[in-house]
Amino acid sequence: MFAIVEFRGEQYRIDHGAKQLRVAYFDGAEVGKSVSFDKILLAQGNDGKTALGGSAKIEASVAGHDRDAKIIVFKKKRRKRYRVTKGHVQNFTILDIKSFSI
Repeated sequence: MFAIVEFRGEQYRIDHGAKQLRVAYFDGAEVGKSVSFDKILLAQGNDGKTALGGSAKIEASVAGHDRDAKIIVFKKKRRKRYRVTKGHVQNFTILDIKSFSI
């Protein structure tokens, strides 16, 4: 049993036994705040039947915010004496899945 949901412009697959979901960082989400997934794109039950649309109900709460490891971006053009090194760190939010029903 799983569902594919759209949350803040991105699609995520949520399995029935999942405890946490890692999503892109969003402001205004305090730890403990309740979150509901309004846009259910696809849901599949234990019997194997697939339903398009909002037949699943998923409730979650914000567990916390964190940062990924640093990614190094290195650019080089040979024989031109051009080298640039930059880094990037991505933020993300962790959601605790409370209830999952189809």
